[in-house]
Amino acid sequence: MLHIQSLSKQFGPKTLFENADAFIGQRSRVGLIGPNGAGKSTLIKMIIGEEQPDEGQVSRASHLAIGHLPQEIPKMSGRSVLEEAMRLDGRREQLIKAKNEYEQKFEVEASIQDLERYGRLVEELEHLNEYSLESRAKAVLGGMGFKQTDFERNLKEFSGGWLMRVALSRILIMDPDLLLLDEPTNHLDLESLLWLEEFLQRQRGAMLVISHDTGFLNRLVNEVIEIDQKKIWTYKGNLDAYTVQKEERLKVLRAQYAGQQSKIAEIEDFVSRFGAKATKARQAQSKLKQLDKMERIELPDERQTVKFRFPPVPHSGKEIVTVEDASLSFGDKVLFKNLNWQIRKGTRTAIVGVNGAGKTTLLKMIAKVLEPSGGDVRLGHEVKVGYYSQMQAETLNMKNTIAQELEAVAPEMPIAQVRAIAGAFLFSGEAVQKKCGVLSGGEKARVALAKLLLSPSNFLVLDEPTNHLDVESRGVLLDALIDYEGTLCLVSHDREFVSPLVDTVLEIEPSPSGSEVIHSTSSYEEYLQRKMREASNQLSGVDEPKETQASNTQSTQLSQIKAPSNNQRRTWERELKKVEEKIEKLEAEKSQVEIQIADPEVYSDKAKVLVLLNRQRDLVSDLEHSYEKWEELSANLT
Repeated sequence: MLHIQSLSKQFGPKTLFENADAFIGQRSRVGLIGPNGAGKSTLIKMIIGEEQPDEGQVSRASHLAIGHLPQEIPKMSGRSVLEEAMRLDGRREQLIKAKNEYEQKFEVEASIQDLERYGRLVEELEHLNEYSLESRAKAVLGGMGFKQTDFERNLKEFSGGWLMRVALSRILIMDPDLLLLDEPTNHLDLESLLWLEEFLQRQRGAMLVISHDTGFLNRLVNEVIEIDQKKIWTYKGNLDAYTVQKEERLKVLRAQYAGQQSKIAEIEDFVSRFGAKATKARQAQSKLKQLDKMERIELPDERQTVKFRFPPVPHSGKEIVTVEDASLSFGDKVLFKNLNWQIRKGTRTAIVGVNGAGKTTLLKMIAKVLEPSGGDVRLGHEVKVGYYSQMQAETLNMKNTIAQELEAVAPEMPIAQVRAIAGAFLFSGEAVQKKCGVLSGGEKARVALAKLLLSPSNFLVLDEPTNHLDVESRGVLLDALIDYEGTLCLVSHDREFVSPLVDTVLEIEPSPSGSEVIHSTSSYEEYLQRKMREASNQLSGVDEPKETQASNTQSTQLSQIKAPSNNQRRTWERELKKVEEKIEKLEAEKSQVEIQIADPEVYSDKAKVLVLLNRQRDLVSDLEHSYEKWEELSANLT
C-alpha cells in the first residue's frame, strides 16, 4: 500500500535519513519510534507530501485515502463541533463540491475521462458511508468525551485540547485506508483513551502511530518501525517483541563490529610495520585500498542512563491533608459540595474521572493553591507541598538559563549532579545554557518538573506530569517516584506510569448538582478493567450495568418489562421478510446499473449515463435505509 524506497533527508548539517527503506501493508498496525529529533514527524510529512525527500521516493497506492492527525492544534472557526467532525478533514466537502461540478458539466458535455472520475467520486462517497455520517459522527464525538449538548456549540468556545479531540474525531469518522496519528493520546482523559484504543483495535485499515504512551502502543500495534542511525528498522510484533528482537540484532551487530575493528587494527598494524619496506610496499598499499573500500559498521549511540533519587523527605505529622465539608463554585456552577476527605501519611492516591469532572481543581485545593468556597482544607503538621500543574512552565524565570533555574532550587547540590538531572530531562551539553524564554512549551514543562524533583517536599501533588516526557525521561521519573518516601497524589491518564505508583483510587463522577467524589476500595487495576469493559460496551452498543444497589434496581425494572406478544413477533417477522426481499431487489438492480455504467458502448450516450449515475446514487441511499431497518427488526426478534 505504501513503499518507502532509498529515502534520504537532510536539514542543514543534520542528516535524518540515509538510504532508508520501509513498507506498510493494508493491514499493518505500525508503531513509529525513535528518540526526539530522529525524524518521526518528518517521515509522516513526507508520506503525506508536505515534505519532499532529498533522494528516494515514497510510493503510494492509487486512490489511497490518508487521515493525518498532527501534533499541532489545527485552525478551526465558524462551525459547530458536529459540523467540523462531519467535514472529515475537508475531504467530504471536496468530494461533494467536485461531484456537483461534474453533474453541472454533464448538462452540457461529458467525456469518458470525466465519467470515470465521477464514478470514482461516487464510490468514495459510498465508502465514507455518507448516509449514516451524522449518527457515526455523534457516536465518535461521544467516545471522545463530548456531551450531546456540545454538538451544536461553536468551536471557539473550546480549549486547544478539546479542538484536538474534534480533529481526531473527524479523522476517525473518515475511516481512511491509512491512519497517521502523531501523539493522539496527548489531550485525552483515561475514559477517552480507552475508548480510542478499543475503536482502533476494531479498525480494518492500516495505521502508523507515534506515541510516548508505551502501553497504548503495545496493545495496538503488530509491527514496530524504529528510526535509528539514519535508517528505518522494521520489527514484527508489539513493543515487547521489538525489545527482544532489537537486543538480538544489537548482539550480532556488536560481534560484527568487534570483528571488523580487529581486522582494521590488523591491517593498520601491517601498514605501519611494512609500509616503508620496498618488498612489502605494494602489499601495504593494497591493504590500504582494502581499508578505504571497507564499509564501516557503526554502533548506535547509547544514551546515558540516569538514576535520580528525591532529596530526603522532611518529617511531617500522620495527617497530611484534612478536607471538611468543602465546597467549590465558579459563578453558578457547583463543582464540589460537602466534600470530606483525609489523606494520611504515606498513601499514594490516583484521582480519576472524565475531563471536566474537577480533578485538577481538587488537586489545587489540597495543594492549597485554590481556597474552597465553603468548608475547610487544612495541611497537617510540617507538611511541605511539592505541586506540579499543567501550567507550571509559566512560573519559570524566562531570563534564566536552564542551569541557573535548576541551581537556584538546589544551591547546595554539586553542579555535576544538577547537570545529570538536567540530562535526564533531555537537556545535556550546551543545551543547559539555553534561556528559558526561547524554550518550547514541552521543554519549559520538563524544566519545571526537574525543579520540582530538586525541591525537598513530603507531599507531592502532580497534575499530568508525563505529558511532555519521552520514554527515557518518563522512566527516570517513575523510578524516582517509586522510591519516594513521602505522600503522593496525582492525576494522569498514563496507565503504565500510574499503575505501579498508587494504592488508592479516588473517583470523581460529574453531576448537574456538583461532582460526586467516590472513595473507591478497588485497586487501580480493577478500576482500569471496569473502564475497559465500559469502553468496549459503548462501542458494541451495550450499556454497562450499574453496580451494588443500582444493579438491583435495574434488575427489578428489567423484570417488569413484558416480552413482546406472539402477534407482535409475527408482525416483525413479516416486516423483516419484506425488507429482505426489498434488499435483494435493490442489490440486483444496483448490480445491473453498475454493469451498464461499465459498458463502453454506453459512454456514447451521455444523457443515459447521467440517468444511470443518479439511479445508482438513489439505490445506495435506499439500501442504506433498508439495512438499518433490517438491523432494527432483527434486534427486536433476538
